[in-house]
Amino acid sequence: MVDLIFTPMALTIGTQLYRYIQWLSIDVALGACAGLYFFAHVLDLNLHWLFYLLMAMAVWSIYTLDHLLDAYQVKGIASTERHRIHQDHSTLLRWVLIVVVITGLGLGFYLLHISLISISALVLGVLILANLILLKYFFKKLSFLKEFNTALFYTIGIMMVPYLMHMEESIHRGFWYLGIAFFGIAWMNLLILSLMDSDTDRVDGFRSIVTTLGEKRVEKLLFWLMIITLIYLFFLFWILLSYYYIYISLLLIICIFHSQVILENRSGNIKIRSALEATFLIPWLLLLYN
Repeated sequence: MVDLIFTPMALTIGTQLYRYIQWLSIDVALGACAGLYFFAHVLDLNLHWLFYLLMAMAVWSIYTLDHLLDAYQVKGIASTERHRIHQDHSTLLRWVLIVVVITGLGLGFYLLHISLISISALVLGVLILANLILLKYFFKKLSFLKEFNTALFYTIGIMMVPYLMHMEESIHRGFWYLGIAFFGIAWMNLLILSLMDSDTDRVDGFRSIVTTLGEKRVEKLLFWLMIITLIYLFFLFWILLSYYYIYISLLLIICIFHSQVILENRSGNIKIRSALEATFLIPWLLLLYN
């Protein structure tokens, strides 16, 4: 009897906890750390754990700022749980955001001092912030670039530290080829999420590639992006050394899951959405591969 009562309760609590992790963009931060580990592993780098903490703090700060600005922009009650949480707890989240940013800058200075990595990170942060503000408030007609730019900055961000830490030695082209594949998958993910959020985006007045170009055009773009990315990943098996097969395979698994969602048109299912976003945690499997 106890088991019958406890198990559904535990599942409910676990599901609700995971939703909060999603709504607060913690899963995105963990996924970015997994991506950082992926590219560090490609170059056989053992990064200090503070790099992963700084990555998580940076990504969480950017996404939280974006959601807070969106929530502030909504007139009335937001249509999604994510934005309602950022509305209801805006004061607390603003203070947490300030603390995280200041702490991140302090840890970054402690770890990196004034170096090429710290300067590059600051420049990238400024570019991301400028892109966010410009597309949101000043160049709304270019909002169709939001998903592309986000995927590009995301990929650059997770590749930057491994590259700068290894730049004095020769870097095999496979590192860059995998980066292109990762970008394609990240862009696919954002296009799917944009299609999923199109109805609530219109209600709340948010701009995206779907609200700008229309669902049919985005679905066609997404389909061809899927085809090109899959072909490209299989092509990498042919042109790269066997050393890279494990990395190509992990990216292929993520891409295939996204492709299944696209082809079966299951993107409206909240459980599928959760699983879709969780696929970016798959690179953590490399912890088992030495």
